[in-house]
Amino acid sequence: MACGLTELCDVELIAGGSTFYAHRPALAAVSPSFRECLVQLSADGQRKLVLTLGDIAHPEAVQAMLDCIYKPTGTAASYCPSCEEANSDVLRLAQRFQILPLQEWASQWLMSNLSTNNVLQRLAACEEFGLSDVRDKILQHITGNPPALFALAQDPEIVKVPVVLQDLLVRVLRLLGCGEESASEPVSATAAPANAQPPTRRLGTKSSRLSA
Repeated sequence: MACGLTELCDVELIAGGSTFYAHRPALAAVSPSFRECLVQLSADGQRKLVLTLGDIAHPEAVQAMLDCIYKPTGTAASYCPSCEEANSDVLRLAQRFQILPLQEWASQWLMSNLSTNNVLQRLAACEEFGLSDVRDKILQHITGNPPALFALAQDPEIVKVPVVLQDLLVRVLRLLGCGEESASEPVSATAAPANAQPPTRRLGTKSSRLSA
């Protein structure tokens, strides 16, 4: 609930089985998209508008949006979603209703507490929501941490984000000194022996924390 006096609210936001109450002027003031949506809903003359957010599975995402709208002095430090999916719902709302401070909160969270357990999912979120700056900063952390980089390369899920895989490969090659000028160099015709086997490396099972 966005305010203590629900009888003064004229908008209901429904998501994930929960209902949140808000005021039309407050929503319209922070977002042209909200204003347009509310104007369309009010065309039939209803006193209270009901906006169903069917693709938002986590009610906490709506609460975070309302906190951002009603508490503009809030900071990213106080933002703490319960899971990656909830943060994605926040990004979905922030981009749909063009609420830049909310997107900034969610973007900052993507770059916090990175580990090999969550970095691939966060990079995928960057791809989904077009957060290229956030993706670049995360990739910088990874390429500066060889053990984490190797663990990420071994994750079979990485093939689901081919753009990230390609970008990661390019960054690694640059670190090795392989720039664009070497792309046109001829490849040696010397072939490896037919029975040659690639070296095998054993990885631990513990998650590696990526330092900021």
